[in-house]
Amino acid sequence: MNRSKVLLVDDDQEVLEFLHTLLEVEGFAAVLAADASAALQALRDGDVRLILLDIAMPEVDGLQLCRQIKGNPGTAGIPVVVVSARPGQHVEEEARAAGADDFMRKPFDNDELLSLLRERVGDGARA
Repeated sequence: MNRSKVLLVDDDQEVLEFLHTLLEVEGFAAVLAADASAALQALRDGDVRLILLDIAMPEVDGLQLCRQIKGNPGTAGIPVVVVSARPGQHVEEEARAAGADDFMRKPFDNDELLSLLRERVGDGARA
């Protein structure tokens, strides 16, 4: 059975572990990255169908990473869902300006997140 690979990028280990468990139970293959460097390596390894990307990260933030992903012809077509707990009305606009396909505010509803991921990767969690 081929499962859709979702790249989870967040510097909070607890968030990564929670999302990993949630997605694996729902039939996705979750790949974890704690920073931009690990995320770019995971993308080089290939077959990522969707990226769930936190904004607040050290060194290279999620918006900078999103711009890099969308600016690379090899990864530009991968949907990026930016998530953020940052307050303010302009956070979603900043994410979309950086190239994000979707935006979710933390804390998010698990069912809403899973629905969005299924919609973005196509026919459910399985490729």
